Amino acid sequence: MMLLMDYLEITYELKSLIEKDERYIRLKEKEKMMEESDEVMALSYQKDLKETALSDLLKYYSKDSTEVRKAQVELFRISTKLDEHPLVKEYLKAYQELESLLKEVNNILFGDFKRKKCL
Repeated sequence: MMLLMDYLEITYELKSLIEKDERYIRLKEKEKMMEESDEVMALSYQKDLKETALSDLLKYYSKDSTEVRKAQVELFRISTKLDEHPLVKEYLKAYQELESLLKEVNNILFGDFKRKKCL
């Protein structure tokens, strides 16, 4: 019977293997590029400000009010601008590639449990 320490060791080994995978490395590189981009950071900050403003407005106005709708449009505009930035697009693509790997690992590790639970 495996001991808890054996499971922990295997878990850390899996973590290490994932961190050496090209998809993980690529994601980390794209993340670093985004964080070092003044343009991306400025857009992200503007988005945060718009989210906060919308949240504040919702405390005082109904969601159908002119003020809230205007804030929603502004948030959508800046969110779209951020999402369409080339560095963000590259990051999101790398994220999806890693997510695919993690889903595969999850299915291998826990797929039998999920199938038995559904039965």
